[in-house]
Amino acid sequence: METILQTELLKSASDITKISQDLGTSYNKAMSDALDIFKNNGLPSKKMEDWKYTNIAKNISPRFFTNLKTEAKKIQDESLILDARAVIVLNNGIFNQFHSTLPEGLSVDQQVFSTSFFDTFDALNFSTALSPLFLKVSQNSVFDYPITIIHQVDENGVNKISTPRINIKAEKFSQASFVEIFTSTQNSLFQYTTNSSTNFIIDKNAKIEHVKIQHEAAHSTHIGLTKAKLSKDSRFYSMTIDLGNLVSRHNIDASLDASGSEAQINGLFSLSESEHCDVFSSINHKAAHTESQQLFKGLLAGESHGVFTGKIIIAKDAQQVNSHQLNKNLMLSKKAHIDTRPQLLVAADDVKCAHGATIGQLSPEEEFYLESRGINKEKAKRMLCLGFALDVIMKIENQIIQKLATNLTMKKFEKMDGIKNSDEMNL
Repeated sequence: METILQTELLKSASDITKISQDLGTSYNKAMSDALDIFKNNGLPSKKMEDWKYTNIAKNISPRFFTNLKTEAKKIQDESLILDARAVIVLNNGIFNQFHSTLPEGLSVDQQVFSTSFFDTFDALNFSTALSPLFLKVSQNSVFDYPITIIHQVDENGVNKISTPRINIKAEKFSQASFVEIFTSTQNSLFQYTTNSSTNFIIDKNAKIEHVKIQHEAAHSTHIGLTKAKLSKDSRFYSMTIDLGNLVSRHNIDASLDASGSEAQINGLFSLSESEHCDVFSSINHKAAHTESQQLFKGLLAGESHGVFTGKIIIAKDAQQVNSHQLNKNLMLSKKAHIDTRPQLLVAADDVKCAHGATIGQLSPEEEFYLESRGINKEKAKRMLCLGFALDVIMKIENQIIQKLATNLTMKKFEKMDGIKNSDEMNL
């Protein structure tokens, strides 16, 4: 049954087709087909197993951002630009060419797109993304500095949905580290929705590191897909860091399509107050002699709610696969809640697999030890939480990105009541 919100979204999306002619006939046809997929499937509900713990629809803005001529604004927080040689800026989902810099070896590529969508939100993104970006990391190009992608929502995007779509092809023997940051201008009261899709095609012997940082306004809603297809002997190292907002859903989909490919799918969410973060990860081993590692951690304070679903899928012919998955959560208050579902779906018989989940609290013994060394209780808790977080943050290979992730996480800790309130952990 079509809901009122779905009807409004379809009407707004249909209006987009009237102003998307510059994308070409074949792409416009694909946009129309994607909209039909959304129309047929509709919005997810908590009745669906994969959305059991998250009611995303109640927080989605009903209209899409459609102003292609929006003002090309500078990034408000310039500390997020890690290296001026490689910066890609999107304002309200629209590529800001004026404030972007592409270095040699990274270029805008021809349209190469797939009409196989991860879910209904991916199809909706495709059908409404007015400024899809196609990038290519050239063969043999090796970047020793980070490439920054910044998504900034300003006052023009309030009460609207921005739909950035980025497609990145890493050619043979290329190497690059991307940090993709979702943020807004200073008004933390902004209400808006981001529905993003970032897609990687990683050729033979290429290596891509991708760090996604959700750092949006407190009242925003974030829905995001990170998708990667791996060729022979390629590497994909993914890190998702969520610093809390009204509600977020991160979909991560890695497909290991050829032997020798490896994926590391890691992440961290730090939540407080009534923030909600849902992570859905799918690692699909389609070929033999492939490997995956996953460590996802959660820090939860206040009345926050975290959800982790991790699926490892191993096909029948994918023998001699090595895959390990672990979800660890640290509860900082009585009212915080976590739902964790690590899952193994194995059809092959010659594999090495392990998965698990833990839910715990700060160690009173470790707190006491630090306090006995003259460290006050609040600082001791922050130190222990930072140690918990750094265990996964240190897996970021690029040192500059790693430092940014650490600093932003520490700033988040300063706002987390479970760390500041010394009485809250007396469970």
